[in-house]
Amino acid sequence: MFDLIVRSAVVVDPEQRTQRVADVAIENGRIALVEPVIARPAREELPAEGLVLQPGVIDTHLHLTASLSSHAMAVRAGVTTAVDMAGPAGEVMAAAKVRGRGLNIAVLNAILPEHNVKDRNPDAAQIDAFLTASLSEGAFGVKLLGGHFPLTPEASARMVRRSAERGVYMAWHAGTTEKGSNLEGLREAVELCGGHSLHMAHLNAYCRGRVLPVLDECLEAAALLEAHPELVTESYLSARNGCPLGLNDDGTPKSGILAGNLRAFGFTADLAGLRKAVLAHRLGILVPSEDDVAVVSGEAGLEHFEEARRAGKPVDGSFDGVNPFAARAFFAERRRSDGSFLVDAIGTDGGGIPRNVILESGLSLVKLGALDAVDFAVKTSYLPSRMLGLAQKGTLASGSDADLTIYDPVSQRAVHSLVKGRFLLRDGRAVGREARIVCTEAGVEAVRRAGLEPVVVTGGVPTLDRRAAAGLA
Repeated sequence: MFDLIVRSAVVVDPEQRTQRVADVAIENGRIALVEPVIARPAREELPAEGLVLQPGVIDTHLHLTASLSSHAMAVRAGVTTAVDMAGPAGEVMAAAKVRGRGLNIAVLNAILPEHNVKDRNPDAAQIDAFLTASLSEGAFGVKLLGGHFPLTPEASARMVRRSAERGVYMAWHAGTTEKGSNLEGLREAVELCGGHSLHMAHLNAYCRGRVLPVLDECLEAAALLEAHPELVTESYLSARNGCPLGLNDDGTPKSGILAGNLRAFGFTADLAGLRKAVLAHRLGILVPSEDDVAVVSGEAGLEHFEEARRAGKPVDGSFDGVNPFAARAFFAERRRSDGSFLVDAIGTDGGGIPRNVILESGLSLVKLGALDAVDFAVKTSYLPSRMLGLAQKGTLASGSDADLTIYDPVSQRAVHSLVKGRFLLRDGRAVGREARIVCTEAGVEAVRRAGLEPVVVTGGVPTLDRRAAAGLA
């Protein structure tokens, strides 16, 4: 007897590139059978007529420590596996223990000048120590936050080289102390990578029209990716960004992204400019609650910001209209000259930022014909699982993990989702509990000490078979 049978769903298999109405049987947390009709009984049946079933959505870029509601927000958006793009691992695991909602979570620890390295030009010894400490703390890999807290070009190159030499998964928010988080920063980052494989974060964020017209920036970025297939990538579909609103003693922004966006929208990069941006409804203040995060601007937003400042509490914000639609659509659907996808995954940069829109925005592209349902599953599950080395996920093959996202194609919202056959989301409600932590062998003990279950992978950045994923091999 099976544990669960999902009945009469439109089953989308990205590995086989098929779409058909079928039943899906689950046993002991794994896919047991996918057939047009399964006659054998199950302890439970889940009717899914009119709903679409695909391997679980993997969000390759979000932030889970931003608010108490981050995990629930991701789950409600249909996510089953999440990559936290900042960490630190200890804080992410502590939060996951309390409110993990059943997610699989991989953490990339950010390297932060004057925090976990001495300054913006750490030497190889400091970088090695940071890599070792991160993995032993349970992190899956590391991240260079070049847009917010950049290193020098020389140190950035050292970070790439040492991560590659040690087989550590690394992501880079492009930018250094010399070049910003824009097309110029992407050009520089690609050169500094020196042919090493890594995860170049949110490609759309470097094509906002800050250097060239938006489409020209997109085309140049596409050429760079074509010339460097060793880079794995993701982009997101929200018009919003997110950034910390911390200020130095002189009132200037600590984050380069905050400073750049204030200037881009015609405000001064200081406390006075920040206040004006909030009052003008250009910059929203993120106000978390138990279940969600509100974006508040105008007088109410400024009041919340000032209260947090007086209390010495960190506060985050979000600029609306930062990401042009043309760039978001371009990177979601663009293909390489060989027919494979230019950008490997659709992420969100969400979590505690209210832009968890993989389904609602990604399925709009399906309705428009830019992608089909199989393409969507390839970019939201199959290729992300290969990026992370999660061979048992992203597929509906017999014996694979029963990580599933079941969505309504009309409302473009998740209805149910499961991890290893257990519900995270049921009838639109987040019902999961503790998270599982994706880590390397070096982090297993740290994960167990945190009272969480490790999902052990080899680590490193795999070579993606993009042509096979696109049905071209």
